[in-house]
Amino acid sequence: MNQLPASLHDAVRTSYDDVVHRGRHLSTAFEHLFREIRPSANDARIIRSVLMQAVRYGDVDAAMRGDLDGVIDADRAALPQLLRDAIASAYGDDARRVTSTLLGDAATFIRVNTLKTSVKECCAALAEFAPTPIEFDAVRIDAPFGLFASDTFRNGWFEQQDITSQRAGRELPCLPGQRIVDACAGAGGKTLLFAAAMKNRGRLIALDTSSEKLAALKQRSVRVGVQIVDVRHITSTKPVKRLADSADGVFIDVPCSGTGVIRRNPDILYNLNEVMLNELIALQADILRRNAKVVRVGGTVVYATCSILPAEGKQQIERFCASDEGSAFTLESEWSTLPGDNGGDGFYVARLTRTR
Repeated sequence: MNQLPASLHDAVRTSYDDVVHRGRHLSTAFEHLFREIRPSANDARIIRSVLMQAVRYGDVDAAMRGDLDGVIDADRAALPQLLRDAIASAYGDDARRVTSTLLGDAATFIRVNTLKTSVKECCAALAEFAPTPIEFDAVRIDAPFGLFASDTFRNGWFEQQDITSQRAGRELPCLPGQRIVDACAGAGGKTLLFAAAMKNRGRLIALDTSSEKLAALKQRSVRVGVQIVDVRHITSTKPVKRLADSADGVFIDVPCSGTGVIRRNPDILYNLNEVMLNELIALQADILRRNAKVVRVGGTVVYATCSILPAEGKQQIERFCASDEGSAFTLESEWSTLPGDNGGDGFYVARLTRTR
């Protein structure tokens, strides 16, 4: 059982209240809590498990008693009715199983930075963290406590990135010397994946509306030795229009509900509402429409979203392809995953080619 030491109850309860009642991100709550109490590896594991279950089920007392240890209960979980209804509509008789996929624990994956090292060399350096190579540059870490305080991380040998996110990024062909646009780059996890695939040669334009996330991308680029990223803060539609017909490939990882990553971020359950979801769906359509024009004829567009809701994935692509602007594109492939499939997060990914 994950029996939380009594000396930690007050700190965990405060973190729970910060997340559930005050809107703090769970990841931020963990960072703050661990800085305050500096737990041992075992206590950190227990705290993480207890607080995750408390947020998933909206019951901090049960979690601290250990009553929620290992529990996966779709009926008991603190899911908003909006999400229950959306899953029921999309998945029918399979809805309860799908809901249960949101409630398990997620593995830790890293992407080895092949600009600086190899998978074999990186795994040897990370032996104490129990690394297991999975495919390409992806490695699962089974004992992650302290991983990001290691010299190996500080030296830029790897980045944290979910296995399904890595697979999504590999859908975009990226060759040395090409011009690639990451349309919603954020803090740059996939941007850096593209840079490694391009062997640090070519032009990689990273766009985002968040200056804070782009600042983080710049810092990460320095640490991992990436030199080809051109960071551009988007404050209007003009920068995207100026890029029309210029790129060999465009990756569009749209803002979304995050339902595919609820295992990692159960605080999402307390922020999702109908107004927000409808706004996101409209925004996704607009981002796809505008950024698809950036790719040249013969180039590739990859649309991705870490959501399990068809309205944000498959249906977006169907609507786009049926539009006048979308008629210039051919859908080459699409796939989706649920949380836990092959250990990774829930995603929808579509690859399109511009034909005219």
